[in-house]
Amino acid sequence: MSQKSKAKKPPRKSRSGSEQRKLQPRITFRVDEPLRAKAKRDAAATGFTVGSYMRMLLGDECSMRPQRRPLPSEILLSQLKAEAGHVDGNLAQLLRKVNCGDLVPSDRLDDACEAVGSFYRKATALLFGEL
Repeated sequence: MSQKSKAKKPPRKSRSGSEQRKLQPRITFRVDEPLRAKAKRDAAATGFTVGSYMRMLLGDECSMRPQRRPLPSEILLSQLKAEAGHVDGNLAQLLRKVNCGDLVPSDRLDDACEAVGSFYRKATALLFGEL
């Protein structure tokens, strides 16, 4: 046998993102329930998570990007966009068939009309707070 075949290859490093990040020290401390509730309330009022709110209070400069909680209007908008995307995808499939010269069965058209109507009802209910 040759010398090359006896030598062991070094193990491959995995390429996970956690190896690229620096380890950050943690600060942990105990609080009573009223103080915890106050921290959560104050953080929610500013739109941040509790951890981001504490980092904001402790220092002027923060190396970590603050994590902001989505506003109710942003949640509503994302729900509407998801529902519109679903309806849009169904209509696009039907239009592709029609453009290719295929006939679309009437039950599929009925389903598409019902989906559009359902989207409209859900969107108006979400916008006007009926849900």
